[in-house]
Amino acid sequence: MVTTGHSQAGVPAFAGVEHFVEAFDRLVVQPRRRRSRVPVVLLSEPGQGRDGQRIVGGLYRRLLGRETRLAAHAYLRGSGDPAWTPPDDPVLGRLYLFSQLTRQLMETMPRGTGRLRLPCYQLLRSIVTAPPVEGLGDRHHSELKDHAYAGHREVSSLARVLWWLGGRDQASGGTLLELLWNFVAGPLFQRLPRAVYVRRANRLMLGNSRRQRWYAEWARLQQGTPPTDFFRSARDLVHGGDAEQFDRILVHALLADLDSACRKRLLNPWRRRRVCRFVLLVAEAGGENSREQRFLRELRSATEDLRCTSVVAVAAGVRSLAHRIPDIEVATLSAAGAELANVAEHGSAPGSPTGMVVPVVDAGADDDPAATYWLRRRPTLAPPSKRWGPRAEIVGTVGVLALVLALTGISLGPLGKADADACRGSTFLGTDGQCVGVAEGAASFGKDSGDRALRDVLERIERQNGEMDKELSGRTDTGGPAGRTVVYFGPLSGGKDAEDPVRGGTLAELRGIAIAQGQVNAQALRSGERVPLRVLAANAGDRFKDAPDVARRVVRLAERDRSIVGVVGFGQSRRKTYEAVRIFGDAGIPMVGTSGTADALLQQSGHYYQMAPTDSRAAAVMASFARHAPMAADGKPVRRVQLIADPADAYSASLAASFREEYGAKGTDVLLYTPADAPEPPPASRGLSGSELPAVEDLARQVCGAVAREPRTAVVWAARGSQFHPFLSEIARISRDCPKIVVLGDDDLTTALSEERRPWEVFGGLSLYYVSHGRAAALAQDSGEAAAFLSAYDAAYGKDESTRTSTMRDDAHVAIGWDAMRYLAEGVDQAWRGTGGHDERLDRGLLQGVLYQGLGGGGFDGATGRIDAHGAAGGGRLTEKKLLGVERDGKNGPRTVLLCGMVARGDTRAEWGDGSHPCP
Repeated sequence: MVTTGHSQAGVPAFAGVEHFVEAFDRLVVQPRRRRSRVPVVLLSEPGQGRDGQRIVGGLYRRLLGRETRLAAHAYLRGSGDPAWTPPDDPVLGRLYLFSQLTRQLMETMPRGTGRLRLPCYQLLRSIVTAPPVEGLGDRHHSELKDHAYAGHREVSSLARVLWWLGGRDQASGGTLLELLWNFVAGPLFQRLPRAVYVRRANRLMLGNSRRQRWYAEWARLQQGTPPTDFFRSARDLVHGGDAEQFDRILVHALLADLDSACRKRLLNPWRRRRVCRFVLLVAEAGGENSREQRFLRELRSATEDLRCTSVVAVAAGVRSLAHRIPDIEVATLSAAGAELANVAEHGSAPGSPTGMVVPVVDAGADDDPAATYWLRRRPTLAPPSKRWGPRAEIVGTVGVLALVLALTGISLGPLGKADADACRGSTFLGTDGQCVGVAEGAASFGKDSGDRALRDVLERIERQNGEMDKELSGRTDTGGPAGRTVVYFGPLSGGKDAEDPVRGGTLAELRGIAIAQGQVNAQALRSGERVPLRVLAANAGDRFKDAPDVARRVVRLAERDRSIVGVVGFGQSRRKTYEAVRIFGDAGIPMVGTSGTADALLQQSGHYYQMAPTDSRAAAVMASFARHAPMAADGKPVRRVQLIADPADAYSASLAASFREEYGAKGTDVLLYTPADAPEPPPASRGLSGSELPAVEDLARQVCGAVAREPRTAVVWAARGSQFHPFLSEIARISRDCPKIVVLGDDDLTTALSEERRPWEVFGGLSLYYVSHGRAAALAQDSGEAAAFLSAYDAAYGKDESTRTSTMRDDAHVAIGWDAMRYLAEGVDQAWRGTGGHDERLDRGLLQGVLYQGLGGGGFDGATGRIDAHGAAGGGRLTEKKLLGVERDGKNGPRTVLLCGMVARGDTRAEWGDGSHPCP
């Protein structure tokens, strides 16, 4: 039966609309400390559709309340509404939209939240409405000040009274008192207040030397040089100016005021009670060149420029889009709700699109039962309520302040010494609000309850550093080398909203570095002929978000501490990682990578050396395996490949592009999926083309559909391992369509094996293959170093019987961390021997020379295969035939099914499989 599509709350009960409305409510009432920029939602419906207008109308009714408005809002019905009658004057006509907007925002302020003041907007409004000035240009800014002050008197009672007092003519007689009044009244009540107003206006718009205001930066970008006087720089805005510039400056001013209005003030409880964002609703946005869309474009740009977090905007009736600004495109209202919920939970990544396009064409007239039920349960917005009124809060605040001051005076000593900043030393608060930077041991990192394993490794490193310092300080001879410092550079931030160190691979490689440090120092301190190494931990932030800033901290630290000889880490290829590598390279600091990375990472600096093969070689091995291995259920090679990649991730895009080039486009379907919490936005120009999917559930459906059509289909997972479990969970939910799937992944997929639930426990029909950079357990019989690594690992973690520890024993990330540390230690030892025992000559410049020329002896057998350290002078900064394997994993543990490359000196595997397929 066809129904009206209306719910009791006024929002039409379309399928998925409850997810959209729930995310909208959550964003509106989100606490200030967790807010980030919210994309403007554009409900697109070409033609004469009105479904989007009904949704926006329903959102408007959710904000009304019975006794007071629930959140400050403005509802613009659009130029098509009969009540929309702007004045004939061109400037006032352009201002009509802003006048409607500001009037509604002021009138809808909820009870007890005070009066909304918009000083920047009011000032610029008076500027743009000023009449054109003729005559000498040097008088323009003075007349502009007069006009602005006249506008200020219209909204300020005090300014009006003072002006009236200064303009009274009381010289009807000739008494001395009247003459004195005429002499002082004008300067005291008119010119002095005007001068104070002008000075405050300059500070409001330009700021001061310590902190610039938004207008100063805006004017610098528009005029080329920073302004020194607001009224001189604002002359171009008089009488409207250019239409786009008119909207741009007023939108910037309005958003700056709204952001300021949401900030707390200690003695202003009215502001503290402003717990909701301001809501802007547009019922009819029209075509791409409409007045409303021009306003929305400038609103989006200004939101990004000012990092505005105080506004939620939804516009319906988008008839066509100009595509002048990048958009997030989602397919359904449910997907839009998921995107907005992710913004509420994780925030918007810097540089991400400022708008979200949601098609509502043919949304349907039938009430969706789930949507109807939810909307009836939650008919209105429900902002948090305050127990006390504003005046009671003032009294309480003053009393608390007095008590705090008294206690501070009494206990000034103990309380004055308290460290208010949890980030100490060379650490600082990063993008995610956690400590990033450089620290020794576990002092600042691994504090979250979920990071206990990481903290254990950092404490092990801290103990080993202390043992080394104690041993060196107790030496009586001076013939041996002093200790040197290596910085580990990786993402140590974990916790609720981050990709924790287990899923990010950090824990595995840091364990390898820690046990290698113990082995290196045991040899060095026993013989006195090798250089002992101290390890400092540098947290580059979740997924290297803060990598450039932390790299600069390390460089500054290295300038003061010449014992720092190198950096090890860089386990993830991201654009921020590239920038950090360039910073270290410019400072002349050698770097050793601990993981397989995008080919582009080696191009960033001649000071970077890599233990693992590049992604292009790993992709070649994966392509050969996918072409020839009997992976299908019938024991035959697969016929089609579903290649899953993240185009915003440098590692994933590089691996996927290389695989498609090696395997061929025929039989390959490329599925592009970028997680909503991606740390970096997609690049402007993508080198990888394919089908873009907005959500992981869409990805699972696409894969299941392909497997159902062709059972001999394999999934090649080129995305991050941290996204694998969510994908499998969706596959398990719809497994009736694809009861079995085959997955082939790169080495990053091994991070998914260390989670509490193994992948085959999430989805029982999984056949899993993944590339490994050399599983030590499979090499122990042929490589003494692999056996030594396993012995050291068991000595350190053998008593830990957890699944994570036993899994990491087979994880090549641990072994390659060991090899990276051993490689760097060997370079330091050879550099020290090259000094002839003159310890003061050993520095990072000498180490760079040794690594660049290549280690003596032609390399060494590592725990992950032969390390042919021939150096850049010998042709490259990595082992060209570095060992690569493919493992098949499951309930019975991993089994090596392919080995290619150098296992040990004199043992190079050039073929694999029963058909003796040549190794790439």
